[in-house]
Amino acid sequence: MLRAGKLKPHGLRFEVRDFFLFCVNLSKTDELFGFNCYLCRMIFVSLQPKSHLSIKRIFTMKKIVLLAAFVCCATITTAQNLQGQFSLKPMAGINLTGVNGGVISDFYHNKVRFTAGLEAEYGITPWLGVSLGAIYSQQGAKIDGGIESFYEDERGLHHYSFIETIGKVHSEYIIFPLMANFYIPQVKGLAVKTGLQLGLLTSSKMEADVVMIEMVTVPYSGSVDDVPHPIYRSSRVVQSDVCKSVDFGIPVGLSYEYKNVVLDARYYFGLTKIDNTPEPEDVRNRHFSFTLGYRFRL
Repeated sequence: MLRAGKLKPHGLRFEVRDFFLFCVNLSKTDELFGFNCYLCRMIFVSLQPKSHLSIKRIFTMKKIVLLAAFVCCATITTAQNLQGQFSLKPMAGINLTGVNGGVISDFYHNKVRFTAGLEAEYGITPWLGVSLGAIYSQQGAKIDGGIESFYEDERGLHHYSFIETIGKVHSEYIIFPLMANFYIPQVKGLAVKTGLQLGLLTSSKMEADVVMIEMVTVPYSGSVDDVPHPIYRSSRVVQSDVCKSVDFGIPVGLSYEYKNVVLDARYYFGLTKIDNTPEPEDVRNRHFSFTLGYRFRL
């Protein structure tokens, strides 16, 4: 007979014992589960038979056990990066590219370009992988903007000029991103990544149509003879090698993997000046990259 208010926890101990022994053994082979399995061992020790435990304390401890079991199971199911394993990921997608900086930075607008390549990754720990890629990347920007000026000379004539430029800059690189991929245990397949990127230019070209209008007007208050007629000029500019041969910067991004299919989104901050024209400006690459790839585990 059990005395009122007392209960030996033999049933509870055998109900969870196998699960905890499994976690203890698992912690010896996978360091990701070390903390959770340590918690399980502590709870398992606390569940050894003690005649003085009350019914209320037994049920409280059972709740703790179930919570620990849930945490361990959640950690096990979200393991996604295999330690010590190589993988290859061919990928392709689009770049939303542009440039920033320079006196006429408002002239530059984003354009959609193509990208494709291959990345290799090595799993250092279950939550950290290091990858190196070789990727063909089309970049550049649209050019669309105008500059106007106005001044009055000593004779009272009003001089007005307007220059409009419409065109595009094409550039193509082979980029080598070295990334650290941090896998999020709470969301299976999700990784946050950052690193360094080297870009080697393969070609660059600028094509633009330039229109210039110059006009001189006389104010209403007076009249001046020999006022010049309006001037209209247009020209097409085509120039090669407008970008420097090396680009360096920082990529950051997110990726999500489901059944070896990887959706990757990155943003690239260019750190080096890329303008290689006779009158260079402080212009740097920037772009978003969206790719879809498939991971082959070796």
